[in-house]
Amino acid sequence: MRDTYILRRVLTALFAAVFMAALVVGCGQNAKQATETAAALEGEYIFTDQAGNEVTVKAPVERMVVLQHHSLDIICQLGGQDKIVGVESTWQRDLGDYIAEIWPAIKTLPTPGTLTQPNIEEIAKLKPDIVIVASQSDQSSAAKLREMGIPVAVISLRGEGKQAEAQNPRLSNADKAYTDGLRGAIEILGHLTGRDAKAKELWAFAEESRAIVEKAVGEIPDDQRVTAIPVGSKHMVYGNDKYVGCMLLRAGGVNPAAKDIQGNGEYNVESLAKWNPDVIISQDRYPEIYKELTTDPAYAQLRAVQNGNVIEAPYWAKPWGNPDADSVALGELWLAHMFYPDKVSADVVMERAKKFYETFYGVPFTGKVADGIVRK
Repeated sequence: MRDTYILRRVLTALFAAVFMAALVVGCGQNAKQATETAAALEGEYIFTDQAGNEVTVKAPVERMVVLQHHSLDIICQLGGQDKIVGVESTWQRDLGDYIAEIWPAIKTLPTPGTLTQPNIEEIAKLKPDIVIVASQSDQSSAAKLREMGIPVAVISLRGEGKQAEAQNPRLSNADKAYTDGLRGAIEILGHLTGRDAKAKELWAFAEESRAIVEKAVGEIPDDQRVTAIPVGSKHMVYGNDKYVGCMLLRAGGVNPAAKDIQGNGEYNVESLAKWNPDVIISQDRYPEIYKELTTDPAYAQLRAVQNGNVIEAPYWAKPWGNPDADSVALGELWLAHMFYPDKVSADVVMERAKKFYETFYGVPFTGKVADGIVRK
């Protein structure tokens, strides 16, 4: 009897301790939620950027300096370009002429820095509420801006956090990292510009396009996939753990350079001959590369050249090292069409492109969808 009584007292005390611990945790969570709610009501936005820095700013912001071209483009897609008061100096080279057609005012904006180097004095003159920089931007300059009371946020478009080398990341799951990173960047930029609903709409559109691609080409066996090498400027090739490799896989292709190149690397005639892909993909922002590949006799022996399968990717497809919103919303669909025109028609790509431009850029789509490749 006494043993039963003692056991009952022990169990009661244990239950009370567990209850009090839960109550304390719950109060802590409630307090945190209350703090976050109060901050939101006051317009304070506290978030962790894509390099792990905590950023605090009142949102929506009124003045942004954007020194990262992907972010610049996404803000335009969200309709928030009226918030931008300064851009990177090479915006035209990094994005293409189309951005000035979508947003003519960009041609008159100050350019207080580059993708890698902010100009602290010029940025300060613009009195921004926040500065958006790339992961390869000089972080000592970012630190000085923060010391001056100017918030700085790094947008990397990758979801695995800060990388030791911005251009050549090593990712445990590249597809997930870029998917999470792009979605996170859209959410951050949407909240900063006060366009949260548009940000959700933009990501939903991208997911819809991915579903079309997955249904059409997702089950193609590895040994039947198109092999493709994506190239950039100055004989640069995209290899392993770059977004465009994920893009190729989703579109039913595979990048043979990924076995030899981590991140970005260089190609030459010999390396391209070694990989000898079905397709070589260049970008229309670097027209000199396409011309060289298709006219220089040194490349004439390549299978892609002989079969007429050197593709100059249009500005709206964006098969880049890091994703833009239209890389996922349109580019993966376009590439699936180029690889397998019998599975993804040009009409489907054109329909999605028209809808994207009207919905997010607010202008008609004037691009073209070329015929798919010929496999021999």
